[in-house]
Order: sequence, then structure tokens, then C-alpha cells
Amino acid sequence: MDRRNFLKTLSSAATAASIAAGGSSLAEPAPGPDFKTKHLIWIINGNGCRKKEYYENPEICPNTVALGKESFVFEEDHNYTVSEHGNSWTELITGNENQSGVPLNPTPPAYIRKASGDKSTNYWWVNGVSYYRQWRFSEKYFSYHPDYNAEAYRPVSLTATHVFNAHFNQRRSPAQVVAQEMPDMGMTAAEKKMMEEFIEDCFKRQLYDITGLKNKVIPRDPFLGDAFGLQIIPHILTAFKPRMLIFQQVGHDTGHGAGGYLRQQTGYPEYEKVARATDEQIGSIVRFIKNDPYFSKNTAIVVRPEFGRDDEVNLYGEVHHSSGYYYCARSASMWWGPDFKVGKSDMLVNRLDAVPTITKIFGVDAVHANGRVLTPAFKEDIASQLPPYRSYTQA
Repeated sequence: MDRRNFLKTLSSAATAASIAAGGSSLAEPAPGPDFKTKHLIWIINGNGCRKKEYYENPEICPNTVALGKESFVFEEDHNYTVSEHGNSWTELITGNENQSGVPLNPTPPAYIRKASGDKSTNYWWVNGVSYYRQWRFSEKYFSYHPDYNAEAYRPVSLTATHVFNAHFNQRRSPAQVVAQEMPDMGMTAAEKKMMEEFIEDCFKRQLYDITGLKNKVIPRDPFLGDAFGLQIIPHILTAFKPRMLIFQQVGHDTGHGAGGYLRQQTGYPEYEKVARATDEQIGSIVRFIKNDPYFSKNTAIVVRPEFGRDDEVNLYGEVHHSSGYYYCARSASMWWGPDFKVGKSDMLVNRLDAVPTITKIFGVDAVHANGRVLTPAFKEDIASQLPPYRSYTQA
């Protein structure tokens, strides 16, 4: 029996003994930290994005570098599952190692929505294209855990290219878009109506328009879908005030190029274009939050990709993600918001820690996750009420 299950067994035995002695199993838990964060945005600038660009290079990513200077940053955030997109993704969003390509354990929206019992539109997955298979919605955003896979625990999953790309939209009405793109998400009739009004407003005002970007987006998917998704985040915040919004990006994988051949995907040059455009859009989101009278007081931003990419560009102009490279395995995770300190640490943490840390902010323990709460990131009044951080790999 491992340490975690031993402690659970010990706790259950203590509870049983208390009941036998006339005690109650419903005793009020001890008060936890007073978190000021009411809304959290997790930007997974994903499919292999090196901190060599987004954290260390202000010429390529000035906005993300600036955000890092206002955040608490773990500069050595480890992931050894770097060559498999599906496993890396699932390990990051469940906090469990050795995972399949779809979540068999709960994700943060599932944990928090089940604990709070509130509405679907308080939790969002915003994705550009949902992998490259162009699925409208994907099982990878739900949990297959038997206690968390009901519709009542699912978030809204919005695949931006299928809503805002004219090729996929096909002149559908907002009601048709919601019915076809957002099934099985536990939305009430009132929420569906609100969603239809939001989609109609997006169409009417072209809130997804990305033509004004200084760093032009590569004019094909998945890059268009990624940019559409980032573009509408401030509008989702305004319309729904969600407790949590998680954005996943896939465009950085253009770094692979085309196997040494000059085809559409050209390796590092396109990878850098994706990094620059993403950074510009992240800057817009940060400015929106800082300038908003409401969100500026209670919103946190987390930036943490699944993994990085190889240290160097190869002779074909490609930059892959392979085992054994420092920049592939070690990302920088940024934690910005009212509950976090400003600073940085070179202590070794890992991708399993994001989920327990995020759920803890909302007063929920990620009981199935292997990772630990990143206590050093929090301000002292909060950190003093949390257990000292101990890496899962050292347990």
C-alpha cells in the first residue's frame, strides 16, 4: 500500500472510531486559506513550446516575459513524457502520471464543478481545433472516472475553428451552432439560450476577428483556430464570468516541419511565428484583466505548456520534441494573480502539480492526483496554511 492510500485508510479508521465513540462524521472542516482568486485562466501554450522563447526571449515573446516578471515562476517544471502528445496532455490536466491519451481521472473543472454543484458555463475548455482531427468536441476534455464523467460535471467545450471559421460554420444559426458544437455538457435551457445570444453577438460584432494583429496568424488551421480561441477569451469573461477557463493550443507543433521537405509546414520559422502571435494575444488578455475594474481584483493567470521542444533546430530547420533534451523536459510555469507572490524558484517541480494547485485555490482537493500543491508560489498568509511542498518524485 502506498503512502497516500495508507493515510486515507488511517483517516477512515479514525472516523469510524469517532462514530463508535459517539462522535460525528460530519464535523466542520478546519477553515482553509482565504483565497482572493475567484476566476482563473490557464493558458496551455501547448503541443511543445520552449521556455527558450516564451520565458527567456523578450524579443520574441515580450508580453509573456513581462507577465513572468510579475508572477511566481517555477523555472524547472519537469515533464519526462515529452514525445507523446496525448499522454503529456492527460498527465498535465489530471495530475496523474502514466496516463492514456484521454482523461481517466478528473480534471480541474470536474473536481470543482462536482464539489460546488454549480452550472456548466462557469467552466470552459477553449480549444482551437481539438487536436488535428478537427473534432467538434472531444472526449479528451471530459473525464472517464466513474465518479466524475456525468454531464453534470462537464465544462463547456468550445472548438473555435468550428464556430468561427466560415468553412465550418456554413451559415448556421446560433441555435444550430450550440446544438451541434456543444452537446453533452449539462447546460440548462437558460444556459443554452445565453450561449446562443453570445454566439450571435460574436457573429454580429465579429469578436473573433484577428486581422488587427501585428503578428499575422498563419492563414490555415490549426493556427486560425488557436487565434480565434485566444481572441474571444475576454468576451467569454465579460459575458459569463466563468470561474475557470482553460485554453489549449496546438499550433506550436508546426516546429516539426515536413520531414526535411519544403512543404506547407516549414519547421522553426513557422514555430516562431506561432510564438510571436500567441504572445501578442496573451498580452491583450493580460491588459484586459488589468484594466477591468472587476477582474483586476480577483483573477489569476497560469501559463504552463505540456512540454517544450528540443534544445536546437536540426539541419532541416525543424525543432522536434524528443527525450533527453533539457528544453523539452523543463518548462517554466507562471502563476500570476492576487494570491501569488512575485518571484522565481529553481526547485524541481513537475507537471503533476498544476492540478492540485489549481483546485486548492477553489477550496477543493484533487484527491485522485499524484501531484502536490505548489505552496512556495503563494503569499505568506496563504502558504503558512498549506503543507510544505514535497515533490511527488521524492515521495
